[in-house]
Amino acid sequence: MSALSKIASGVGWGTVSIVVITLFQLFFMAVMARLLEPADFGLIAIANVSLRFYSYFSQVGIAPALIQKKTLEKGDTNAALALSLSISSLFFLIAYFASPFTELYFEMPNLALVMQVLALNFIIMGFSSISQALLRRESKFKAISMIEVVSYVLGYGVTGLIAAYMGLGVWALVIAFMTQSTLTALLSYLAIRYPISFKHTKAQRRHLIGFGARYSLIGFIEFLTSNLAPLIIGKLLGAAPAGFFNRAQLLAHLPVQQPTNILTKTLFPVMSRMSDEHAKQLISFQISALIVGCYASAVGIGLYNAANDIVIVLLGVKWTEAIPILKILSLSAAPIYLAHVASVTFHSMAELKVELRIQVAIILLLILQLLCIAENISVVNVSYVILLTAFIRMLFMCGSMISLLKMKKNEVFLIIIILLSVTLITGAFTYSIPNILIPVEAPVLRLIIDVIAGAIGLTVSMLFVRYFLRPLHSIIYLEQRLPRFKKLMEI
Repeated sequence: MSALSKIASGVGWGTVSIVVITLFQLFFMAVMARLLEPADFGLIAIANVSLRFYSYFSQVGIAPALIQKKTLEKGDTNAALALSLSISSLFFLIAYFASPFTELYFEMPNLALVMQVLALNFIIMGFSSISQALLRRESKFKAISMIEVVSYVLGYGVTGLIAAYMGLGVWALVIAFMTQSTLTALLSYLAIRYPISFKHTKAQRRHLIGFGARYSLIGFIEFLTSNLAPLIIGKLLGAAPAGFFNRAQLLAHLPVQQPTNILTKTLFPVMSRMSDEHAKQLISFQISALIVGCYASAVGIGLYNAANDIVIVLLGVKWTEAIPILKILSLSAAPIYLAHVASVTFHSMAELKVELRIQVAIILLLILQLLCIAENISVVNVSYVILLTAFIRMLFMCGSMISLLKMKKNEVFLIIIILLSVTLITGAFTYSIPNILIPVEAPVLRLIIDVIAGAIGLTVSMLFVRYFLRPLHSIIYLEQRLPRFKKLMEI
């Protein structure tokens, strides 16, 4: 199977899974937001963020290193499993005994116990990450998609709803997370059974740690950049504001995160083993940036215009404080995920030093901005800081990748025009149709109109920008290999 066919297969199956998961996720979110309190979501958000502090070190990038390796030799999987389980077990113990201090710091009752239970996921993920890596390496995207759907719907959704209905509060969310991760681990291993052995050489272990350590350090800095703000909100403003921020952040990322993950998780294992790397890396980056950028720009401006209806319909009236937060964070979707595309390309090229320098500069900039608003700290002000940081990070990441791949200036200019056009056209449709052409009062009907307006706006914008697409190197590449795509561009 060609690289293009593998990418198409991964995106196809990933799309099926994400459509199913997103529909269920919206349903589960709506029901659980009414069964649980904002403080419950705030507590679980702080617990998860605190544990993710350890999670980047608990895996040390072993799974990505396994995917990235050109050829797997006998003992490589054993080395990966031994490292993954031993390090994840160590960090389970560290997180377990450190959790009372975290509770003391945030002054949130029950936080320690919640963290101690959730910390078991380190060991579960230490096992499942190897199976998931092997599945991605072998391009078994259908199996991955089926596992994701079943584990989320049955593990998280059904189990979580039952527990929430029984009045278990924050423990409903804990049970949901634990069931989902356990089911993922079991199904992943059943899908690609491999001999469980720990026999390997020191050289094999050293290779995995060498790539994985740099990968994990970058991931940890990205984690700090993404989660420093909610940690500060939880510490200074309390569980309820943290809950509002958490739900707004989820809504801002939900429509973009999973589709982007489908593309990037498919690209990383395929791109890592490409021959003629520079040319194909350039094509992959351009295609990914166009797909993710256009989609994220359209969704972001759509979320901004529909924030009121989204919060009222999906979360309920007690969540209205999340509306201004969602408006601000929705505008960060495009820059965040364009930077993510650049990051995946850095990883596939094993150019981790460049990305590491950028990530260090961004976290220092974020800290400086947060210090500037320290006297006027609020969820809204913190959201503005996140928005500004997202744009700066995108400029650094994409700018460095453009320089590394030696992309032509006229192609960069065309891509910028395309993204701006999609944003403006979709924004015009999502504002004018619900507010001027078809004004209705019922929030549910307004939200349906919002979604339809967004779909129309994105479609019209793509028909318009296709004239700017034709000269791009990546589009010419696709037209030469996909006759149907060429006909579509000519319509």
